[in-house]
Amino acid sequence: MQNSVYRADGKLSQILVRAYRGGVMALLSYEHLVASQDVQGYILMNKTTGQCQADLFVPLDKLNVDDPQLRAEAGLNTTSSLSTIANTKKNMLESIDAANLPFAQLHSSDCSEALSGKDTKVVLTIHGVKQDRQLAIAMQQTQNEQLIISGKFSILQTEFDIEPFSIFNGLIEVEDKLDLTYKLIFTEIIANAANR
Repeated sequence: MQNSVYRADGKLSQILVRAYRGGVMALLSYEHLVASQDVQGYILMNKTTGQCQADLFVPLDKLNVDDPQLRAEAGLNTTSSLSTIANTKKNMLESIDAANLPFAQLHSSDCSEALSGKDTKVVLTIHGVKQDRQLAIAMQQTQNEQLIISGKFSILQTEFDIEPFSIFNGLIEVEDKLDLTYKLIFTEIIANAANR
């Protein structure tokens, strides 16, 4: 049987996380857009059987918060000062304890379902908490030895023991629900490695 190893291209891959404003005084705040543009990881695929497994890692300290260009592309027209953005990122990293838990992770022991358009079982690890999920993942093999993986899903912060950020006794807060969209590019680095 023939196996191939694909590595995530951090420069071409992107995960976007949209956080929504909440609280009685929500109109005084704005939605946040957090981007990961440094995804790391590998996919091992058997091209004969279609079986595959995947491991992805997102370094949390490299998350990009409220980038003006990404916000404009997402239809978010409000802007913030550099100091406000820095404070937002600081509060976010503290709430997810990034100093002690520096990665968000995704593992799939069998991602072959994604090739046929079926929901794929994955394990998400965020804030040290593991959650089993069934995600609708689109996986496409290209002619130039790449895999393109895309999709979207939502999570609740409290499911991962994260307390949503709030100030003024909850008058302004971030809603529990986060929406994630992603497009990940993997490039083949080892081809036709026979199982031994």
